[in-house]
Order: sequence, then C-alpha cells, then structure tokens
Amino acid sequence: SLASHSAMRAALLIQRWYRQYAARLEIRRRCTWSIFQSIEYAGEQDQIKLYNFFGYLMDHFTPARKMISHLFCESEVFHDTEWERYFCYKDIEVPDTYSGPHLTFPLCTHNVTELLEAIKHKQLLHSRYVLQLLGETWKLLRVLPNINVVSTCQSKEITICGDLHGHLEDLLLVFYKNGLPSTETPYVFNGDFVDRGKDSMEILLILFSFQLLYPSGVHLNRGNHEDHIVNLRYGFTKEVLGKYKVHGKRILKLLQKIFSQLPLATVIDRKVLVLHGGISDTTDLRLIARLERHRVSCSCNHAQAPNPQHYSSPGTPRSLFFFSPMGNKFMGFFFNNAHARTHTHTYTLFFFSVGLQLVDVLWSDPMPQDGCVPNKVRGGGCYWGPDVTRDVLQQLCWLMPGAPSGGS
Repeated sequence: SLASHSAMRAALLIQRWYRQYAARLEIRRRCTWSIFQSIEYAGEQDQIKLYNFFGYLMDHFTPARKMISHLFCESEVFHDTEWERYFCYKDIEVPDTYSGPHLTFPLCTHNVTELLEAIKHKQLLHSRYVLQLLGETWKLLRVLPNINVVSTCQSKEITICGDLHGHLEDLLLVFYKNGLPSTETPYVFNGDFVDRGKDSMEILLILFSFQLLYPSGVHLNRGNHEDHIVNLRYGFTKEVLGKYKVHGKRILKLLQKIFSQLPLATVIDRKVLVLHGGISDTTDLRLIARLERHRVSCSCNHAQAPNPQHYSSPGTPRSLFFFSPMGNKFMGFFFNNAHARTHTHTYTLFFFSVGLQLVDVLWSDPMPQDGCVPNKVRGGGCYWGPDVTRDVLQQLCWLMPGAPSGGS
C-alpha cells in the first residue's frame, strides 16, 4: 500500500542519515587520533634530532664531549654503600615551621594516608622525607626481578593503570573508582609516571609509598619516560628543581638510580604479560629476565654508521651505537665506563640482543596486521601484530613452568 511504501522510504532515509552521521563521527575520531599522535610523535622526533646534535658534538669536539658526558651521564661511579652515604638525609633538618606530613620508617598506613591527604591539599613533602622515601624505595627495587610475577588467586582481580604523565587528578580518580592499593586491591602501574603533567613528583611519592607499604600489592613497570635524558626535555627535571631548589639535584640523582632499577614487565597469573611499550619478533623473555637492568639506560637514537673508535678508546663517551635490524635505526646506550672500557667487544655483541629487547619493551606499539615492521614515525621500536603476540606468549610456558599453553 501507499502508506507502507512511504513508511519504508522514510525508514530507509533515516537509516541513510544515521549511517552518514556515524561515518562522520568515525572520521572525526580517526582524524582526532591522528592529530594527537602526530603531535606526540613530533616531540619524540625533536628529541631524536637533539640526540643527533649532541652525538655529533661528542664525536667531533673534545671539550663539548666532556661537557655533554658530564651533563647526561653520571659523573662518577659509586658503589652501593657510597650511594647510600651520598644521599644521606640525616644532615637535613626539618624546621619547626614545616606543616606538612612527617614520615617514619618503615611506613605504616597512617603515614601513607597522611601523605596522600597532604598532596591532595597541595602540600609539599619536605626534602628530608623525600630523600628518605626514595632511598627506601631504591633498596626495595634492587631486589626485585626484571619480570614481576603476580597472582590474583587471593584478590580475584588486579587493576592495571597506564600512563599517568604527572596528572595527579587521573591517579586520584583511579583510586576513587577502584580503591586505594593494598594486598586485597593490587595494582600494576605500567610506566610513564612522569613528564608533561605538573605533579609528577607527587605521583612518584604516592606510588613509592604504597609500594613500600604493600610490596606484594603494588607493582611498577618502567616506561620510556623513566629516563633522565627524556626527563630533560619533557619537564620532569625542571619540575623537581623548581619544587626542591636546594636539594633538587640530589633528588634527581637518586631518581635516576631508582628509574634504572624499575622492573621491565609483569606477568599476571602466568598468562598475561604487561609491558609499557611492547614486543617484537626478536623478543626473548629469558634474556629480559636475566639482564642487569640497572646497567643500561636506553634511548632511541638515529646516528651514522657505528665506528669502532666509539668503543675502543678509554676516553670516549659512554654512548655506544649499533645497527638495528628493524630498519635504519641506531640505538644509543649509556653504560658504566668502568665496565665498557675493559669488556668492550663482549658488550658490543651483548648490545645487539639486550639493546633491541629494551627498545622494544619501552617503545614499541601494536598493529592489527600480522608481522613486525619498524616504527619509522616514532623513531624507535616497532609495530607488531597478533602473530608476534602469540609467539611471545608461548614463551611463558617455559619461562614459568606450569603456565597454561594459551596466553591471553
């Protein structure tokens, strides 16, 4: 009939309009994401250009080489006991006018709650307590493995929190919705705690205090922004020096040590692998589990072809470059000179395996297609597909005996 025909035409017209509207929304979403990603990657590409510039100076100008090495690397090699003395907090007095929280160690629930409330009210923790808290955190992280193993048999669930980037409001919102960290409410914080936001230091203090209070309930993975060279560009270094003017440099030094000791991955229930960046077709979980993570600080870098003089002379900088099979990329690593000078050739071979593992763990991104291709847009790491995910998850079977054969 005419009425039913008109109703059908109207329905088809409405359906067409709806599909057009949905398509426009999807295009807008994709364009927004593309713009956001381009802005983010532009900063990383600028950072790579900065690496190239300093690398050129270090290779061609001896005075600048010494200055840059002093700026970017630890000027001295400290043994653990010497580090503990260097960061001793006992020479710092807390004035009577200080109205912020007072911490006692080992931390108790009252200490952490008081610290959290003080941070909510924009109170600054005194530098004495900051150094003491960071020192205790360093002692804890030193004994943790590269890959944390977590079980949910008691808690039945676990919260995985991604990049916080200094945004305290985001962390407080997560706590509001999921509860404060505890043994019954475990968390995995998956790197990139600092930079960009204005409250990076407060986020670190909260996370470290909860980890000291509940070592089995709070697990921290390292991200690509837990690196003092990246912090120089993206704001964290400036934030710390601005908030702790007198003792800021000491705090930054200790944070460098802490960042180098952060675990690289977390395995949940022997079948879920949590990494900040990702994996590649060369990922070896056994190698990642064995490497000495505190000896290498990894940053992606473009460079010219590697030259033996970069690592054969005792007076050369601590940066060594090698070619990555993932594309025309050279990865730069900063090592303890005392070791690099005496075991250069062994380390050169070691860099190929260890370096690629760390770059992928911290910088890689997933893609929907199978395969593994270099991430030329970002300038480091790779894009990996579902087939690579399946292959790497199979490694959990022999990395941890008793793991199920099918990963998640």
